[in-house]
Amino acid sequence: MPSHVCTEHPSATCNGPTSYPIAPDLSFPNLVCYPPSNLLYDQEKVSRYRPGGYHPVCLGDTFKEGRYRVAHKLGWGGFSTVWLVRDCLLGKWVALKIATADSSSPSQELSTLQSEQRSGASEYIAQLLDSFIHVGPNGVHQCLVSELLGPSVDTVVADYHAGGDRLEPENILRITRQLL
Repeated sequence: MPSHVCTEHPSATCNGPTSYPIAPDLSFPNLVCYPPSNLLYDQEKVSRYRPGGYHPVCLGDTFKEGRYRVAHKLGWGGFSTVWLVRDCLLGKWVALKIATADSSSPSQELSTLQSEQRSGASEYIAQLLDSFIHVGPNGVHQCLVSELLGPSVDTVVADYHAGGDRLEPENILRITRQLL
């Protein structure tokens, strides 16, 4: 495994050119709501970290001239990885989606989100806050920055159920209104 592909442990360090050791941030809220995973099945394949594939990211890496600092991996898909990052300019937590280098160019997702923002339809979807291109060892990657969203409704309901709790009727009504 290359030295720049790291684990998601808070004290992980990397040997890449934009990698910095980071200490656990005690002011950082615990946003992790997922159970421990089986890394053989629940993570992207390391073999996809190749030219044309995923961009290697380590905790503490920065993007866009230091504006965004990586704190945690939120997820991945066939064409991107998504990271919890701190926007050092605005002082808030946001999500950074990094597309694979071989994804469609220009990004269809970016043009769709920009179009929805211009039309006013974006009130009902995650807000696109920024976009930029990042050149890395595996190619050129489209990066999208959006507002940080909470867990899915399914995760919230399962969490309440697992704890033996019930959602209050007012909360159920509020969730239902947002879904419709």
